[in-house]
Amino acid sequence: MPGSLLMIILYLAVAVFVVGLIKRGLKIAKLPIHLRWELSPVPHEKGKASYGGSYLEEFEWWTKPREKSLLNEFWYMFLEIIFLKGVWENNRRMWYFSFPFHFGGLYLVVVAVALFKLSAFIGFTGTNTSAIASLAIGVSVIAYGLGAFGVIGLCIQRLTDPVLKPFTTPSHIINLVFLGSIYVSGLAAIFSISNYAAQMTGFIQGMVTFSPPALPGIMGLHVILASAFLIYLPFTYMMHFVAKYFTYHEIRWNDTPMPGNDKMEKEVGELLSQSPTWSAPHLKADGKKTWVDIATEEMDK
Repeated sequence: MPGSLLMIILYLAVAVFVVGLIKRGLKIAKLPIHLRWELSPVPHEKGKASYGGSYLEEFEWWTKPREKSLLNEFWYMFLEIIFLKGVWENNRRMWYFSFPFHFGGLYLVVVAVALFKLSAFIGFTGTNTSAIASLAIGVSVIAYGLGAFGVIGLCIQRLTDPVLKPFTTPSHIINLVFLGSIYVSGLAAIFSISNYAAQMTGFIQGMVTFSPPALPGIMGLHVILASAFLIYLPFTYMMHFVAKYFTYHEIRWNDTPMPGNDKMEKEVGELLSQSPTWSAPHLKADGKKTWVDIATEEMDK
C-alpha cells in the first residue's frame, strides 16, 4: 500500500482528532456550573477523607482554612484511570472485560506506539534499536490480545446481560467491533510479516522525512483502521475520558465554598435569575418567574 497515501491519511486523522478533542473539551468547560454533589469523602481533603469525613461537619466551616492533599487526589485518580477502581467496586463482572479492554487495548497500545517512535527517532542516529523494537512488538501483542479479549467479552455481556442489555445501543456494539478490527488486524500484521518491527520503524521515520515506504497490505489496512478510528473518536460518546475530568473535579470533588468566591457567586446568580418554562405543575413555571421566585414561594401540597 502506497506510503505517501497512508501518511496523508494518518496526518489528517491526527489533525481531526486534536481539533475535535480541543473543541469538545472547550465546549464542556464552558457549560454552566453544575449542581455539585457535595458527598463525602472527597479525596483531596487532608486528614478527613481517610475516615469518610468532610469539612462540612465543622461549625461555620466556610470561615475556616482548609488543607488539601494533591497526593491523595492523584492516588485516587491513578487507581481509577489505570485499574478502573469504580468498575471493580460497582460492577465486578464487567470489570473482568473492561479492565483488559482499557489497560491493554488503550493504554498499552499507547506505550507500544511510543516505543516504536522511540526506536525510529533513535534510529536516525545510526544506533541499533533492535532491543527497543522487540520490546515494542511484545507490548503490541499483549495490548492487541488483551484488547480483543475485552472487546469479545464486552460484546457478549452487552448482548446477553439482563442489566446491560436494555442500555445497550447499536453504537456500543459498533464501537467495540471497530476497535476489535484494529486489534485483530494488528495481530495479523505482526504474525504474518516477518520484519514488522523494521517496517513500522521505517514508516515512522518516513512520516518525519515525508517519504514513507510502502507497507504490506495487512499492515496498511491496520494503519487505515487506526486512522479512521482517530477521525471517528471525537464525535462519539467515547470522548467520556474528557468529560470525566469535569465530572470529578467540577461536580464530585468541587467543594470550594461560595462565600468569598466572586466568580462563583456571579455565575450562580445569573443562573438563578433565569426563567424556566418547564411544564411540571408543581413548579408553576410560566416563563416569567425566576428560579429564585419558584424556590421561595409557597408550593401547593
